[in-house]
Amino acid sequence: MSNSKKLIIALAVIFLVGATPALADLDGIWEGYGNGSYYLPDGSIIYPWQSWNGTVENGVFSGSWEDDEGNSGGFTGGITCFFTTVPPSYTFAGCEGTWTWIDPSGLEPIELGSFWMTFNVDLDTCWGEWLPYTNAQGGTMWGWRIGD
Repeated sequence: MSNSKKLIIALAVIFLVGATPALADLDGIWEGYGNGSYYLPDGSIIYPWQSWNGTVENGVFSGSWEDDEGNSGGFTGGITCFFTTVPPSYTFAGCEGTWTWIDPSGLEPIELGSFWMTFNVDLDTCWGEWLPYTNAQGGTMWGWRIGD
């Protein structure tokens, strides 16, 4: 095995061992709000992430959103990275995933876009951005941990 492959394997093991406590610290129930709107092909408007709740468990962030108009959908994503700032020393986790809308006339949720979320593990807060797959403008969201 070449030295570069050994180095990559060693770094991967160090990252996984180092990230395990932070990943466990991130697990829990989260909720929040968001802004922004999206025009559906039929011209109606939905407000993804207007109110949302979800869980982080074993590196997966998933949950549901709804708006004041009765529209709803879901989201799921994976924790992709951890990093620490100095000073002040805070640990952050990055998440990327997709969000869906539940068409009242259909049976399956429709995937409409992507999102990213940054979690502050130390302050139990988070913020992010959602984007539609179309060229339309997306929105932002923010939240906090409400339980373990």
